Amino acid sequence: MLSLLSIVIGIVFVLLLFSLLATTVMEVVSGLLTLRGKNLINVLRSMLGDAFAEGFIQHPYYKQMGEKASFLGFLRRKTLPPSYLRPGTFAGILLDQTNIYDGEDIKHALEKLPEGRLKQVLIFLYQEAQGDVERFRLKVEEWYNEVMERASEWYVNNIRNWLIFIGFIIAVIFNVDVVNIYSTLSANAAFRDFLADAATQYVQTQPAPRDLDSALINPDLQAARARMDSLITNNIAALRSPLGIGWDNVKWPSEEERTHWWILKLVGWLTTALAISLGAKFWYDLLKQLVNFRGNLSSRTSGGAASGTPSAPILTQPDTGLLRKAPPAPPILRSAAKPPSDE
Repeated sequence: MLSLLSIVIGIVFVLLLFSLLATTVMEVVSGLLTLRGKNLINVLRSMLGDAFAEGFIQHPYYKQMGEKASFLGFLRRKTLPPSYLRPGTFAGILLDQTNIYDGEDIKHALEKLPEGRLKQVLIFLYQEAQGDVERFRLKVEEWYNEVMERASEWYVNNIRNWLIFIGFIIAVIFNVDVVNIYSTLSANAAFRDFLADAATQYVQTQPAPRDLDSALINPDLQAARARMDSLITNNIAALRSPLGIGWDNVKWPSEEERTHWWILKLVGWLTTALAISLGAKFWYDLLKQLVNFRGNLSSRTSGGAASGTPSAPILTQPDTGLLRKAPPAPPILRSAAKPPSDE
């Protein structure tokens, strides 16, 4: 039971590390491609229609909300679109576009709008507000909030699709094959327990990663690059040789077994990609539960830690996660004095 649990913990730990890597890569991609800003523009087009949304995007206040690119700014001269608008900002720009602030009667101004879904929605909200300007503005803000709640779900689903693609690329580049990892841990009891102990220490010392959507709201590209370098150089590099990750020590199949070998590889990569798409937060929470269960099970089966139990791996640097074997415990010194004589 403990052996199987250690194998599962080891696999989950590896998936957690590569999920963190994929999320960091996704953060960089999201910032470079301004995915959240483009998602907001798509939401505006869905709410307002293409023609009206184009005028909304060209509004001076909306353009002022944009930000200058901080990463690769020399290649991106244009201002990046804002990734989020407050409900009050949306309502203000929209009412300015519909000439509500020109002193004209609201109902008359709304009737001048082009025929379409936007006109129908605004007239409905005006009727709900019973002709009151402030209530009408609040209704517009409520409408925006409701749409943005659904848009956040669309955005996260879109990001998960991106994560499947990025996870597959990472799985191929690093040769992260879940099937092969399972075989390695099943055959190597020492490293299996070593990796399970490393996972235990990780969840005890490292904070839980952020949710995927919160990590991508305002991506910090410079910090993401630093985290990516740290993950690859320290954590992942420590596991490559024992787990068979990478392409350096791959045992290539014979010509007769080549087709079967590549099918297994493809299955392993796809499994890794789908697992990575679940996000690092999912694997961290699962790993923490498994580690707690393993600790409880070990204490019940062994009645506590034995004096000859191998020491757990520790981190070479507190914030990096690189593993090394802990030094052996000093021997217990026994008294050399002879027992008292009966004389």
